[in-house]
Amino acid sequence: MPAPRVSVIIRTRNEESWVGHCLDMVFAQDYPDFEVILVDNNSTDHTLQVIRRYPVSQVVTIDAYKPGLSLNLGIRASTGALIACLSSHCIPQRTDWLSSLVAGLDDPSIAGVYGRQLPLAFSGAVDKRDLLTVFGLDRRVQTRDYFFHNANSMIRRDVWEQFPFDEQLTNIEDRYWGKAVTEAGWRLLYEPEAAVYHHHGINQANDGERAGGVSAMLDLLERDLVTALPDSLKPENCNVVAVAPVLGEPRDLQGMDLLAGLLRQLGQAGYVRSIYTFSESDAVRETTERAGARFIRRPEALRARDRTLGEVLQHALAEIERGGDYPQTVLYVNYLCPFRPPSLFDELVTEQQYKGLDTVFPGFIDYNDHWANAAPGTYRRITESIRPGPDQPALYRSLYGLGCATKASVVRRGQLLGERVGILPIHDHIYTLRCTDRRPEPSPPSLRDSQSPVGWTAELFLREFRP
Repeated sequence: MPAPRVSVIIRTRNEESWVGHCLDMVFAQDYPDFEVILVDNNSTDHTLQVIRRYPVSQVVTIDAYKPGLSLNLGIRASTGALIACLSSHCIPQRTDWLSSLVAGLDDPSIAGVYGRQLPLAFSGAVDKRDLLTVFGLDRRVQTRDYFFHNANSMIRRDVWEQFPFDEQLTNIEDRYWGKAVTEAGWRLLYEPEAAVYHHHGINQANDGERAGGVSAMLDLLERDLVTALPDSLKPENCNVVAVAPVLGEPRDLQGMDLLAGLLRQLGQAGYVRSIYTFSESDAVRETTERAGARFIRRPEALRARDRTLGEVLQHALAEIERGGDYPQTVLYVNYLCPFRPPSLFDELVTEQQYKGLDTVFPGFIDYNDHWANAAPGTYRRITESIRPGPDQPALYRSLYGLGCATKASVVRRGQLLGERVGILPIHDHIYTLRCTDRRPEPSPPSLRDSQSPVGWTAELFLREFRP
């Protein structure tokens, strides 16, 4: 039986330094029947001039490069029963490279075979590590593991006709294809004898932009896996304690008991396991106990206004743990913030747990131009440029008082914010309002009976929305 014809599909873009070395070894192969199809993505160097020196069957051009589309175009222009995929900066190690790939498809249950990738003497340390770690010496048949790599691979044309490469993907089209065929009952083969040199490795020296693109594609491919957490890390199993510090006597707003309202909101949160107030006020203690929450008396040393919030929470946490409650997350809340988005507390905890963040808080998005008072009478612009609306780089005004979820390990160090921070965007200005003791002068008539400069706005809001 004659050997099946092989079509070698090589993708290029500005590869004049590599494509000649690649083609030298391809055309030195001992396999009797193959053609070479080049798919070029608008090379602007001498790649195409180098290609003309070799007996390439056809050059296909592509303008907007996507890896699956590029391969599909090359395969459609080819005639082989077997399709070898090779990157133009990959150089076959031996003259039996193509024969080794073909032999891997002798088993009719194998849909595709991929070969070993080796670093060059001058490959970077990261690339050497990755290639030598991923591509080992043992031949391996994969039934569930769908890892596949088109820098050095071969597939059956009849399988490709059923499962062409996804033409919309920007990365890892090979793994998407591997997942599709293995789920359909096919198997994949890793053949270390079919080796190529690949100088920049599979992760391109940990290039951040490429890693981000690959990660995004993997998130889509393995959405069930990458969104999974061990049970103990899931928000519903995380011990979240809410702490509401109150300095002095509690205040109300237009007859609205702000502290009682906050405690009621916290009690309705699905992921808040226990609620504490931290105050020297007996009135706060009574309100706390009526709500079924727990009261911690604030010591004299922490009643001064110059004490940091980190110090206050650190002491509160120490008291909480002294009572036998050991939280993973401390949710700081300020009762003087009267309006919050629904489900905010649970969203903070979910964001923190599923993204592995130290701290998550709401931030009001602001696209306006901002200036800082650098010195008396001197102002310095702190935004990058003046552009209309959302074209302006967004600034986030922190709204810690609405709710700030921080790992207990950070709070134990006397800090509110950890190193890994997440921000939940807030768009409605009503959520930025906070009651304070400061009043603008002169006060408008509607404000003189209020306890804060937001009183008149809050009163209008309450008339409309208060239950």
